[in-house]
Amino acid sequence: MSKPLDDLCVLPMSFNQFTDWYRELGKLKIFWAKQLNSVKLVSIDKEKCLIEIEWAVRKHAERALMVIARDSNTASEMLRKSNNRYLGAIKLVMIPEVDMLNPPYEVNAWSILYFWSQSSVTLEPNSEARIITLSTWSDDDVEIFKQIHRKSWGFFAPPRREDHIVVLAYLSGEPVGMAYLNKNNFNIDYGIHVVRSLWRNRIGTRILRETLDLGKKLGAKHVSVVRVLRSLKISSSDKRAISFYRSNNPFLRLNVYRLAE
Repeated sequence: MSKPLDDLCVLPMSFNQFTDWYRELGKLKIFWAKQLNSVKLVSIDKEKCLIEIEWAVRKHAERALMVIARDSNTASEMLRKSNNRYLGAIKLVMIPEVDMLNPPYEVNAWSILYFWSQSSVTLEPNSEARIITLSTWSDDDVEIFKQIHRKSWGFFAPPRREDHIVVLAYLSGEPVGMAYLNKNNFNIDYGIHVVRSLWRNRIGTRILRETLDLGKKLGAKHVSVVRVLRSLKISSSDKRAISFYRSNNPFLRLNVYRLAE
């Protein structure tokens, strides 16, 4: 294996930083990040890297192979060369969003991964919303969180007391939006949520801006967000979410794919 670089291929972090970030991301239990047993950097250069992963899934180990590359052709080449060695392992590919993974590879799950830096410039945020941050919260607060989530994406994911700082937006005295900043890896877990009746009022941008500023105060170099698409055809809700994040100028936009067997 060649000498590791400061940045892990396209990612703005070293491998050790990636391991810490990725281990924490595994608490989301998404298709490409689950409870981690082990992670190993197999190979790396300026264009690509190969990572072996073992997850703990329902009391048994599950193997995965992650290819991170600067373009789809490079990713395809690495997959082809490593395929025999990793028969039976889940294959994951991370490449820039501007590129697409080409046949013969078939995708059965798709996620976006965006990063903002301390110098990222967002859209002009809503100035009327009042923002509070909560490091602790009551059962009554959780009911507020639940109502915002259900009026936004229809589901509820409770915050984790040991991991999250809640960024909560009020408008005219009513709670209207929120985000959970994971203070361990500076990911916005479960994304940014605003009640549907107030979409397109830059409240989400205000929450994002406040979350980036909070991350900066806590020492974050970057803040990330992950969204797993509900369908490979991209649902209308996914389109709106992706459009929102893109319009707020993340400096790095990536796609993460899981390949079909």
